[in-house]
Amino acid sequence: MKKISDMFKKEFPALGSRINGGRLVYLDSACTMLKMRASAEAQKRFLLEKGFCGGKRSAHLPAVAVEEAFFEARRAVARFIGAAAAEEMIFTAGTTDSFNLFLSSFPFEGGRREVLISPLEHNAVFLPLLNMAKSGRIRLRVIPLKNWAPDLAAYRKLLSRRTALVCLNRASNVFGGLTDTAPFARLAKEAGAKVFLDLAQSLPTHEENVRSAGADACAFSGHKLGAPFGTGALYVERSLMDRLAHGKVGGGTVRRVLKTGGGFGAQYLSGYQGFEPGVQNYAGAAALAVSAGVLLETGLPAIRAHVEGLVAYGLKKLSTVRALRVAGDSSRLGLGSIIPLVAAAPGFSSADFSLYLNHGLKGRVIALRVGRHCADLPVILSGLDDVIRLSFFAYNDRADIDAFIKALEEYCSCCARGRKKI
Repeated sequence: MKKISDMFKKEFPALGSRINGGRLVYLDSACTMLKMRASAEAQKRFLLEKGFCGGKRSAHLPAVAVEEAFFEARRAVARFIGAAAAEEMIFTAGTTDSFNLFLSSFPFEGGRREVLISPLEHNAVFLPLLNMAKSGRIRLRVIPLKNWAPDLAAYRKLLSRRTALVCLNRASNVFGGLTDTAPFARLAKEAGAKVFLDLAQSLPTHEENVRSAGADACAFSGHKLGAPFGTGALYVERSLMDRLAHGKVGGGTVRRVLKTGGGFGAQYLSGYQGFEPGVQNYAGAAALAVSAGVLLETGLPAIRAHVEGLVAYGLKKLSTVRALRVAGDSSRLGLGSIIPLVAAAPGFSSADFSLYLNHGLKGRVIALRVGRHCADLPVILSGLDDVIRLSFFAYNDRADIDAFIKALEEYCSCCARGRKKI
């Protein structure tokens, strides 16, 4: 039986890239997945064949064709995450854009002005909330970190009738694994708070159902699913969507502009149409739908099993390495797609090692990420300076991990010859 990684070789042409003459070993899918051929071709086809005016601005048949294709993409993306209806999906430029839109529109009412967030949050969620807290519009509270995960017992004590919103990260892009958000969501609902889930890291390798997860809203990015950059979606449960203010408006969101006694007024369109201003990325939405379709057709359980096997293999190989140690809970890393590493020996420089992987190897370039990964909050709370992150998708195989281990051994050997103790 053909391995998933072999099946995907042709679907992701960048796997055959040579960078500065070296063969690419790509271990940075948590930052962005390589792009699917089928998705890119769908985008190109849409641009060339359906590059008409859309968004219900024009009534001519070409515009109708654009709108029909756009809605079909909406329906496919809703199906991918288990939404009840296509109308609950708002197309955006990605998770960051989605959360900024959601937060600027969220109905903070009465005495509910507190937002609780997971200690694992990406800056896409943390920074917009921090800005609102600094301006005095909300009170931001961070759930304590315990054993590399949000502390449920501490969360119970923080949650109150003042809590308006709870933001939870399903999978950390720093420490890997998967967070069981169900008990957090259940307690939030009991307290009358709404729940936002960041699915950006979990969705590429996990089946997610927003209804069974208890999410009132969630977001994800297309570029982490093999779709084009600048694509993504915000899911908002219909009853909550009806209560959102219009935090991002423009052409295509307004039903009617009126002249009133005090000047002018605007009546906005209901549902998702009131949150997609301007000409949309119709071709990107179509490509996103294709990427979602490929993942569903391949089978997310099969992808999950393959990635889980890679993480287990990587942890076994790394168990004998002295220069680096695994950060995070090793027993839970198999639930995710990331192996986080930190220096375990004095003198080991993560930045220098990264340079070596790009410029010091013969015939290879190993792409991975070093630093805080746009998630300063969990790195700071864990007391670390930076993290070396290996991240996998279904196109990776054990040979990629072997290449990393060999490169690490070569680097340590070079340091030893240079009298730098590792």
